[in-house]
Amino acid sequence: MAFDSKTIRTKVAEELHTRLGQKWFKPGSPGLEIASADNLTDFSIEFDCYAERRYGEYDCSLVAVFKWKKFAKLYRDFDQWYEIKDPSSAQFKTKSSRQQSKQFLRVSVDHVYSSFSVPCRWPFCAVDEQDVGGFIAQCVADFDGKVGAWIRQWFTWTSALDVMDGNKQLCGAWRDLAYFCLLEQVHGRAAASKWIGGVDATGWPGFLAAQVEYLRSLQPEQKDRNGRAKELGLYRKVAP
Repeated sequence: MAFDSKTIRTKVAEELHTRLGQKWFKPGSPGLEIASADNLTDFSIEFDCYAERRYGEYDCSLVAVFKWKKFAKLYRDFDQWYEIKDPSSAQFKTKSSRQQSKQFLRVSVDHVYSSFSVPCRWPFCAVDEQDVGGFIAQCVADFDGKVGAWIRQWFTWTSALDVMDGNKQLCGAWRDLAYFCLLEQVHGRAAASKWIGGVDATGWPGFLAAQVEYLRSLQPEQKDRNGRAKELGLYRKVAP
């Protein structure tokens, strides 16, 4: 059997399913998609395995990818708004960047293991199949330890917000959109709007400042006298 990136990724996924499948991963899937009865959110969490060749060796690592439909919709609406505000921004977008911008969070297991300190844990170096076994053993230990505990914090909305509060670097360039979306999920639109209203974006780069401007344009939901939400242009006034 060839010793290459594809072989490494396949072997890692198969072994992690075998060792941790019943506890962590969705059965019957070749990927490493988290499936747990303890997960009370609608985050989709999946782990990508990377094996990058460097001078005859392979740097192996796992990356956790979080997708969330609510956030993806908010980002899409902001993206359309921003292209109107700054048409030149479209020329810098690639297929890869558009795909990644739909992701709520993308974070390396090595960063989680190192508590996001700099420098973080180096990627695992593999030169043969025996080394791949060592990488798999490291992954199992990660899920049984610190990394697994960190992932479980995303299984409730309130604890996920606590994780966001504890690390200002999470979610990267779309941090404010992601935080607004999660804050609204936990405490409602009014609380999220109050938070963004207090953010001082003076002197920020255009893309970051635009997120604040856009989020401030989202007004708290209005309700009629019976407590029913007014849905933008779909609300029809009813005579008292």
